[in-house]
Amino acid sequence: MKTYILKKSDRKGKRFEIMMPYFDHSHHFASDVGKTFIDHKDEKKKKAWIARHKKDANYNSQHSGIYHSRMLLWSEPTLAKAIKKYEQKHKVKIEMR
Repeated sequence: MKTYILKKSDRKGKRFEIMMPYFDHSHHFASDVGKTFIDHKDEKKKKAWIARHKKDANYNSQHSGIYHSRMLLWSEPTLAKAIKKYEQKHKVKIEMR
């Protein structure tokens, strides 16, 4: 099973980085100043975020930051639940650092 590493991003303006060693790359994602669904749990804001970003390039590509924002920060009310759902969908293990 592949293991991805999720950690706080060291890139200015970004909140997280997901490292994907199997693919030899990583993605920095999410603004470090805004709130996400895991922070506010507001369904109305979640729907607005999805509507606003649905047409973004790579919205459905696992190899993009927007995809990881959607799957990990806007899909479930907690990061733990979102990680579990992501792991099941992609048959990977996410290690938090």
